[in-house]
Amino acid sequence: MRLFTLRLYLLISSAIIFSSCEKGHVLKDVLSSGKNNTYKGPQVQVGGGHAHSFITISHSGVPKELGIVFTHGALSELPKTFTTYVLELHKKALEVTPFKHVALGWSANGHPLPGSFLGPHFDVRFFMMTLEDRLAIPAPPSEKLLKLPPTGYMPANYSPYVPLAELGMHWTDLSFLPGVTVNHTMILGSYDGQFNFVSPKATQLFLATGQRVSLSYGQPQLFSKHSYYPTKYNIYKDEKQLHYVTLSDFVLR
Repeated sequence: MRLFTLRLYLLISSAIIFSSCEKGHVLKDVLSSGKNNTYKGPQVQVGGGHAHSFITISHSGVPKELGIVFTHGALSELPKTFTTYVLELHKKALEVTPFKHVALGWSANGHPLPGSFLGPHFDVRFFMMTLEDRLAIPAPPSEKLLKLPPTGYMPANYSPYVPLAELGMHWTDLSFLPGVTVNHTMILGSYDGQFNFVSPKATQLFLATGQRVSLSYGQPQLFSKHSYYPTKYNIYKDEKQLHYVTLSDFVLR
């Protein structure tokens, strides 16, 4: 009887140890908090720091927040020219959202917007197409680049603005007021008649201030793929001096 009890104890102990090792290996990129899990993508060097993607998902499988995190050093020592960094998404993000990867653009000199100007800034483009397909987008003039989605597949308050190679047609919010300084905004994109990205923009200076914003943006009436789509973009800084640009308030379309 004692020998049987000892063997049973050893079996249970081994199972617990094995299970703990397995969890530590599988969930090394997961942070659990209450009813949500957060999954991180690979880290990429940006400026004098780093950035990575993340997604927070409820235990019932609903995406709560998708975005990128900048270390404070990433806001300095940046290139003097336009630069794009590719940030991979965790496989969990691919499963519960329509997004495939993030193209983080650094615009060192800023550029005009309708009636206004956006200074040096980051474009956080969440693409609904693979990296390979995005890089194949040709420069204008291109029939596919200039082909717009049918009515209803882009928000009514957005208008096509400028087509760009490897990115697509950029659409801007029609509510821009002439002469108003723009510190952040949401740009949308299309290619070959399809809605292909959402892109919160934030200036380098605005990110550095740590000011918090959480804003809804225009939504299409129709969606080509059944998935969870965000309805808000957020910019904020946490107590660890990490800077966030994210999407939230997902709705199943």
